[in-house]
Amino acid sequence: MKEAQLTRKILESLEEMEIIDCHEHLPPEAVRVSRKVDVFTLFSHYTRGDLARAGMSEKDINSLTDREIPLEKRWRIFEPFWERIRWTSYARAALLAAKKFYGVDDITVHTYQKLSERMQAANKPGLYEKVLRQNCRIKTVLTQCGSTHTGSGWLKPVMPMTYSMENPEDLLQPPFAPGCSCCTLDDYLKACHDYVIRVKKEGAVGLKLLCQPFGQPDRKGAASVFKKIISGKRKEVDQTGRWPTYTLAHELTSYVTDQLVTLAGKEKLVVAVHTGYWGDFRRLDPLHLIPLLQRHGEVRFDIYHCGYPWVRETLMLGKGFSNVWLNFCWTHIISQKFATDALKEAIELLPVNKVLAFGGDYRDPVEKVYGHLVMAREDVARVLAGSILAGRMNLEQALEVARQWFFNNPVSLYRLNFPEK
Repeated sequence: MKEAQLTRKILESLEEMEIIDCHEHLPPEAVRVSRKVDVFTLFSHYTRGDLARAGMSEKDINSLTDREIPLEKRWRIFEPFWERIRWTSYARAALLAAKKFYGVDDITVHTYQKLSERMQAANKPGLYEKVLRQNCRIKTVLTQCGSTHTGSGWLKPVMPMTYSMENPEDLLQPPFAPGCSCCTLDDYLKACHDYVIRVKKEGAVGLKLLCQPFGQPDRKGAASVFKKIISGKRKEVDQTGRWPTYTLAHELTSYVTDQLVTLAGKEKLVVAVHTGYWGDFRRLDPLHLIPLLQRHGEVRFDIYHCGYPWVRETLMLGKGFSNVWLNFCWTHIISQKFATDALKEAIELLPVNKVLAFGGDYRDPVEKVYGHLVMAREDVARVLAGSILAGRMNLEQALEVARQWFFNNPVSLYRLNFPEK
């Protein structure tokens, strides 16, 4: 069988396979359907970055989702830049979604109004069921919407682990503990503990952490920094001239994070970690995690985005640490080439139970989860077809690998339980 035919055969099987969506920012459906939507809803996440790199001003980017501005005027602003970004992976997800759900083969001056009308007509209760369950075959979504109240039992919350600790108000009245007043480091740690226990009780299955250069946990140093910040002596805490290795409140953040990782392990919550690409990504090198991984061998870490652009380094974290899983959320819309290459290497490098194949990583444009999933299935199918043609596995074995990556591994990692039918 030729490679293209084999890839198509695998794709057909993947399209029937139930999956776990391992990372989204989707709010409750009621939030999405309460908003006005149009063509630019499909360009409200990630493609904003492409538009900026293509030369669109921040003012014009923000104007695209300002419904007080006539749609026609917004399109005229957008159209020249659309032609510059339409070939990116970010844009492809929007095109796939527009075709699948709204019958629009391309987003052009001739179709944007029709597309907008159809999107608004479909923006009603049942949208998530239609997009995620019926068309994506997603059984559960792990979502980070800042709340445990997701509006659905099959949207499982992953909550922030830490919040800003750089200003007095961040510490004295932490935003994750309304009504709580903290005067000491111990007060703050108690608020953190109560927060974790509460969100777990409310259904959280993990805590989200932003990768950074973590220092050795030092309680004395953390208490000193805490006291200086609440006393308004922030300048004494600044680590000027040492960017990007250190940030404000470095000692405090490192100590509190270490305490919370310990608590996550005790409460059987996964620690999900954003690594790699975003903003000034120098601080997001996944290798910064090694001290945490070494100190907390009992804690499960879900490493997001395969650490892009530090892909091989991140794969080595999976190779070197038994408490690490590698999550390909977001990756397929960053670059399908990169995702495919990483999956090829992962097959040879990692146990099959250590890879999570998909997470859409979207907020408002839920339709684009489908577009991203199409791309993820393509990447997995190509990789598995190549392994079959190389004589490393047969079709049945390849589909079992896919089931592990798309479903079994996230179920096992996050200890997801499904009621008997």
